[in-house]
Amino acid sequence: MNDFLSNNVQKEVDKIKIPEDKLDQAIEQGLKSGKKSHRGFGKKVIYTCSAAVLLFGLLIGSASVSPTIANVISKIPYLGQIFETKDIVIVITEELKAKGYGTSLAGIRYHPEKIIEVSIEGSDEYFNDVKDDVEKIGRRILKSKGYDAYSLKVNKYVAKSDYVLNEEEKKEKNLLENEVVKKLKQLDYKFDMVQVDPTEKAIFINIVGSKKYYNTIQDAVEKTALEVAKVNKFKGYRINVTRVTVEVKKVGKEAQIISAITEGLMSKKEFKVSGVGFKSKPLTFIITTSILSSDPTAKALGAEIESMIVEFLTSEEISTILENEPYEIIINSKDKKKIN
Repeated sequence: MNDFLSNNVQKEVDKIKIPEDKLDQAIEQGLKSGKKSHRGFGKKVIYTCSAAVLLFGLLIGSASVSPTIANVISKIPYLGQIFETKDIVIVITEELKAKGYGTSLAGIRYHPEKIIEVSIEGSDEYFNDVKDDVEKIGRRILKSKGYDAYSLKVNKYVAKSDYVLNEEEKKEKNLLENEVVKKLKQLDYKFDMVQVDPTEKAIFINIVGSKKYYNTIQDAVEKTALEVAKVNKFKGYRINVTRVTVEVKKVGKEAQIISAITEGLMSKKEFKVSGVGFKSKPLTFIITTSILSSDPTAKALGAEIESMIVEFLTSEEISTILENEPYEIIINSKDKKKIN
């Protein structure tokens, strides 16, 4: 637990009195409770190898929570914990490097699945020797944080600049690019790039036009490209449809907190979050979920996510960054309906 959280907890803990005759019992119960995984809004706590383990075991493990104890917990919101700690990819990479593994790079891919990818540098023999251990370490870290929405993929690092497509891959690339371009033109879609990477089994398509136009045709373009790959008997391709425009923007204060919101919401299955975005003027946080608006639990989920974000944005440190700027939070269902 970092100094910011520890100091805040310590101030409140100093006010809590535990009778000496109850201390042994409380410690024993606290240690048992500290081993359990507590889930549910307002009770998401990251345990560390320190006295804080015992403290939180005592606080959350009790059958009833006093107003004083509830006040301690409320000062450490779930998203606030993430903001105050390192990005999950950095945590995994640093531990692997500390243990001597030749980790070249790591990153997160959210679409079409939520995957953390770790690339190992070295010979084929070295990769085969350490792959299982690297997977165990990565999964342990994800489990310790409760990040159950991610799967972990460990692959051998191949430097793109050094890799040359073989003749079969070149044919696959040229054929798919030509056929996808031809089909998209027939359907009169506006785009400026189709690129096929046979080594990654990926087709990249960039749409030209307004955001509304992009949102309207994105799914159809993806389906079209998949059909082209299928007709030409190329299996396992993923389609990445983007709308990238060349625009230089100054990094705003929103960028300092959006990564914490993204990691916190997209890393847990229970939140069903498939996308996080924001716009600056007016400041709006837009959360997309995988739940249908017709689902009877949709409104409750929207309310829970909104409450979590509000708790984070109104915390002392974050409200200072935002300088009390007004904001809006929009939680959308899979069928693009507001559920909060």
